[in-house]
Amino acid sequence: MDHATFPLDVKSLSEAGRIEGLAAGYGNIDAHGEVFAPGAFAKSIAAIGSAGRAPAMLLHHDLRRPAGKWDAFAETRAGMTVAGSLALDAADGREAYALLKAGALGGLSVGFRTIKERRGEGGTTIITEAELFEVSLVSVPSNPITKISAVKAIGDVRDLETLLRDTGMSGRKAKAAAAAAWRAANETPATNEIETKLAAILTQSTNAIRTIRS
Repeated sequence: MDHATFPLDVKSLSEAGRIEGLAAGYGNIDAHGEVFAPGAFAKSIAAIGSAGRAPAMLLHHDLRRPAGKWDAFAETRAGMTVAGSLALDAADGREAYALLKAGALGGLSVGFRTIKERRGEGGTTIITEAELFEVSLVSVPSNPITKISAVKAIGDVRDLETLLRDTGMSGRKAKAAAAAAWRAANETPATNEIETKLAAILTQSTNAIRTIRS
């Protein structure tokens, strides 16, 4: 089994331990001279879904150290995205949570078997089809683009406040903004509409914060 590792960027972390992010980026060369072509994991993801199973969420590719469960996989233009939850009732899940919170885990790493490949420019290997076995949380990344975009679960206004504070907003402003956003989102009773509206408010707020800080 081969591995390809990508850096992660934890933007928020709550007690629920929800993880979302890009596990394998497409079109960029990693430290091993390998490139995943768009759609490289498409067949594998489809097979996983049909079989009702999920690749393991591990710490450091150690089969004896499951940290949680991946429950969603998708192909996007950027690459293969994953989502899951840390098992906070288990020792390795708690350890992964603590390491993520401390910034001590630097990457997501996919364990895979190459099915089809071809040679690219400059001696690179372009992987056009691969079978996915596991996605690990690891300490050292080898690819410059893939990241965990969220380790979160917004269950109430306090979770929302934490998310805003983690993006760099002061405690006072985060509290006020979270309260206003939560009220605005919950003006509509339909759950999907609430989530959509809340997501739009958060996106606008965090983009503004990043612009100010950059």
